[in-house]
Amino acid sequence: MDIREYIESGILEAYILGALSAEEAAQVEANIATFPELADEVLAIENAMQQYTATMAIEPPAGLQEKIWGAIAGKSMASGNDGAATSKTATIIPLQSEYRKPAQWKYAAIWIALIGSLVVNLFLWNQGKQAKDDQLAMNTKMEKLQTDQQQLAQLLGDYQKEKSMMADTGMQTIVMHTIQPGHPMAATLYWSKGKGEAYVAIDGLPEPPKGMQYQLWVMQGGKPVDMGVLPNSMANTPAIQKVARQIASGEAFAISLEKEGGSPTPTMQNIYVMGKA
Repeated sequence: MDIREYIESGILEAYILGALSAEEAAQVEANIATFPELADEVLAIENAMQQYTATMAIEPPAGLQEKIWGAIAGKSMASGNDGAATSKTATIIPLQSEYRKPAQWKYAAIWIALIGSLVVNLFLWNQGKQAKDDQLAMNTKMEKLQTDQQQLAQLLGDYQKEKSMMADTGMQTIVMHTIQPGHPMAATLYWSKGKGEAYVAIDGLPEPPKGMQYQLWVMQGGKPVDMGVLPNSMANTPAIQKVARQIASGEAFAISLEKEGGSPTPTMQNIYVMGKA
């Protein structure tokens, strides 16, 4: 979290004045407990508010209370029952010390000004937060668009590679058909016997269940030889995977479903597709 940006947002002032919701206040308190800088800032804001309030407190001018009481007493005497003026001196009652404190409306004005400032800060903070949320959503959309473009480019590359391999006279195309009754499945192997290189596509196989993985086999001398496991992400997609191991010879190829990581020998009942070279 950017401490300086958080302080400048005005949320701490709103917290001190009680202008936040219970959830927002709880979040601020959690942040204060986590970051000592925020606790120091809260104390500084409270001290600043108290100093500002004390600065705004103005004592009434000297003699003001005597003039007020004198005016009140004079008016009272002028409106007596006989209507005659009297020379008696009005009794002046000194103001109690507690009334010498600054008027409450001054404090109210200060708090109103502070709250108004906080409202503006909160509005700007919310606007900034909304802008950040919008930017985050836009970034997410852009990232998804880039991912989609990369996947499309990968599919196009696989298609072009498959097309070129099919046109290569030195590349043998071996279609492995399903051997599971009632389950139409297929996979394709492109094998360059002269180079010992092979590529496999399993777009006709369903995605393996959790904890399982497809494994490629080549039959050599009537025995199955492990050619490695295939990524689960290839299943049911046009992706093409180069076989990591060299294949110099083979009478047939097969793909079985094994436990994740592969098996030293194929599980016979889980052989899904097979094709002769």
